[in-house]
Amino acid sequence: MSSIATAVFKLTVGMLVNKGRDKTAERLKDGDVTDQIFRDLIVREIDDIKSKLDGLARKDLKASTIFFKDGIKLLYQVFGKARITSDATACHKAFSLVKEMKLELTGLNESAKRLLSDAKKRFKDARRRAIDAFANEALKTADRILAMQYRVMWTILEKVDTPADAVAPCRTPSRLPAVQEYFNVELTKGLRAQFERDKRRKIIAEVWHVNFVIYSTTLMVCFGSKEQPKLPCVIMGEETVDPLRDERVAKIVRKQGMKHCCVTPWSFGRMGEVMHSWLRSPNGIATNSSGQFIVGDIYEVKIFDPTGQCIQHFSLPNREVILDVATDNKDNIYVLVSGSVCEFSNTADLHHKFPVREGSRLTVTNSKVLVLSKSNVDVYNTDGFFACSFGEGTFGVKSITAANDGLVMKRERDIVVVEIFTKDGVFVRSTEIHAELIERITGMTVTRDGRIAVVETYSNCTSTVLVI
Repeated sequence: MSSIATAVFKLTVGMLVNKGRDKTAERLKDGDVTDQIFRDLIVREIDDIKSKLDGLARKDLKASTIFFKDGIKLLYQVFGKARITSDATACHKAFSLVKEMKLELTGLNESAKRLLSDAKKRFKDARRRAIDAFANEALKTADRILAMQYRVMWTILEKVDTPADAVAPCRTPSRLPAVQEYFNVELTKGLRAQFERDKRRKIIAEVWHVNFVIYSTTLMVCFGSKEQPKLPCVIMGEETVDPLRDERVAKIVRKQGMKHCCVTPWSFGRMGEVMHSWLRSPNGIATNSSGQFIVGDIYEVKIFDPTGQCIQHFSLPNREVILDVATDNKDNIYVLVSGSVCEFSNTADLHHKFPVREGSRLTVTNSKVLVLSKSNVDVYNTDGFFACSFGEGTFGVKSITAANDGLVMKRERDIVVVEIFTKDGVFVRSTEIHAELIERITGMTVTRDGRIAVVETYSNCTSTVLVI
């Protein structure tokens, strides 16, 4: 399941998993589980939660989990049918990059449509019961927080075929008086902060996790929007706290084992880490469907996991200097060197190498290899045949990359700013990068959750990858 619909699906139900319970749960955050294991993990977790929901006051939560479990079974059947339909059609028709990377659950046969409709009805029922539970003031705060999580998850899954429609209903601020009180006590560090610390921090982490799912879903489905996501905040008297960006909250949730849910800018590749993780003179960065980062560093291609740990590195034949790297929707790796492009499999096996004209930057989109020179862009087929050239004399950019949904980003000369355009050239928005001592940016890409990653080199000759 590689589409944005299934990405949203996995992200959402991933909230259910007890992160400390087994190795499968640990692998979940890196996307390293099969569909069957993932489904079994969800069902097991739901059964565990349901077994703990006893008593009349919790009947709505229990009913919500029952409706959800029914919907999950139906939805997996839909994804299975969607996959079969796509595979059969792909033999006869070349889909565009957008259709390959972004399954909209359209074009289903009648059986799949009925299954999808039934699944959405189950999620709708689950959402309604979660709302009833959240409104029940007789429930403990922890149970009402759980109901809030359910409401967010079920809302997103109810709109799985049109996930953008789920964003607005999920932005309701966290206004439970008890939640506001927990944040106030913990962040102001008064005398009361010494009591019930574990319980309070666990609830703060759960609120934070709900916001993270809303944030990630918004980025995935609204990356090309002019406005940045406005997320639920916690009101503490005159202070408004954004759980995802407040460093005080970040320290709390790190202690709860949620380091991978970081939305504040972070970096990797600095000198002082493990030797092969250092970025000495990087040129180019790309990401793949597993969320890994592929970075060209002088003669080597280095692959980092989604947390910034180097997991693999390999050298090019003849130790050629790397100018840029890119990936396609099958996770093949393209490496630009002087006068040619090398294509590797995702296991670092060299597929083939083909000559190109002058160029210093590279991107791959819609089964085309685009090579950017000082004055124009040359377009090649993935088999190496020259297709066309465009933009002669009109480019004043030093880097270019394409996002999964057809959006294109470029970096302007001399200033550290990234501009985002639609595939038709319509300006969407710009992002200025604020960091001291940046001398140049030598690559940029879009992560699978819609964040921008750039390769930076500083005036002190050190380099890093910054994810913003």
